[in-house]
Amino acid sequence: MEKKYKAHNGLGNLFWGIVLLFLAGFLFYRLRKGEIIWTDLFYITFAIVFILSTTIKEYAVTELNFLEIRFVLRLFSKNRRIAIGDMIGLKKMKKNQLRIDKVRGFEVLGVKESDMDALIAELKERNPRIRIAGEGEEE
Repeated sequence: MEKKYKAHNGLGNLFWGIVLLFLAGFLFYRLRKGEIIWTDLFYITFAIVFILSTTIKEYAVTELNFLEIRFVLRLFSKNRRIAIGDMIGLKKMKKNQLRIDKVRGFEVLGVKESDMDALIAELKERNPRIRIAGEGEEE
């Protein structure tokens, strides 16, 4: 059975929400003026599809030892998978950001603050070689 953790999508969703409201206001204004609104409808549709396709919904630790990043709508990308065996370090960047150091590069995840410790514990349990930044060396 896989364990799921909620994502914290940060200020990006707020920004896109404001842009969408601005576009809807502009559409309403042009509609009242009697102008052609087809291009405005195209922009609003694109903004909605972009918001849905980039919004992360959850992280799931699968039985096959992957951390799977799942999206609300998978138009442009598949669910991404990070092999737990490739992780070598974890570090809390902010109260809701977790940096995962991998064998090749790193990844920063926006994890819900209440799920952060549970996700770290689950990843550490699956791969005991992961080093947690800030913990003292016990050897």
